Amino acid sequence: MFSLPKSSYNINKPKVLPFNRKDIELYNKITVFVNKIDEFTSPKVYLEQYSLPSDLIALMVVLSTKDLLGKNVVDLGCGTGRFTLPVKKYLANEVLGVDIDLNAVKTLVNSLKCYNLKLDLLITAVEFLESEKWKKKYHTVIMNPPFGTKRRKLDLVFLKQALNFAQTVLSIHKSNSRTRKIIRNLGSQYDKDLTILATVEFPLVPSLKFHRKKNHYVCVDIVRLGI
Repeated sequence: MFSLPKSSYNINKPKVLPFNRKDIELYNKITVFVNKIDEFTSPKVYLEQYSLPSDLIALMVVLSTKDLLGKNVVDLGCGTGRFTLPVKKYLANEVLGVDIDLNAVKTLVNSLKCYNLKLDLLITAVEFLESEKWKKKYHTVIMNPPFGTKRRKLDLVFLKQALNFAQTVLSIHKSNSRTRKIIRNLGSQYDKDLTILATVEFPLVPSLKFHRKKNHYVCVDIVRLGI
């Protein structure tokens, strides 16, 4: 087993991750690549737009390699592409990014041109998707959904849409027993088991009007819903 480089986050559980040399190499590549991708220039409060640290994105992707490698993947709420682009560059076969924010998608498109990558994009609200039609097309969803603090239960809307078609859903949510129970019960309705891949505490850099603290630490679960 190999240790992760010094990171911006703290891993609460598990204390030791099953990473080999190739995992660490991929982790480092993704971290460097994501640092080059533009974040939201004018994040919207009602969409709960915030950016995860690049190394936390790398952690989630590497933990999910088996569900991404060679698969057709959807990123719900793709934003500027900080998950979408590295997943396409290093792992996935086909990738679809879905987002309602045209400005964020334009930023993603600029990055596509810059790095000579190709993927599909759909500009729409996630709640309006007829996602059950994608069952034969896409295998995995990876996403950083809203926490549902501004629009209650919006995080569950994202999860339900993902579970409608994907064999595996990889997502990130606030870590607490109530949220875990809700996610576990929702997954069971689609015959999916909940696995907590890691519990992580990271600094949420202030980017929205209601962010008062210089660095507000948030504890999250990186979750997998699948068979």
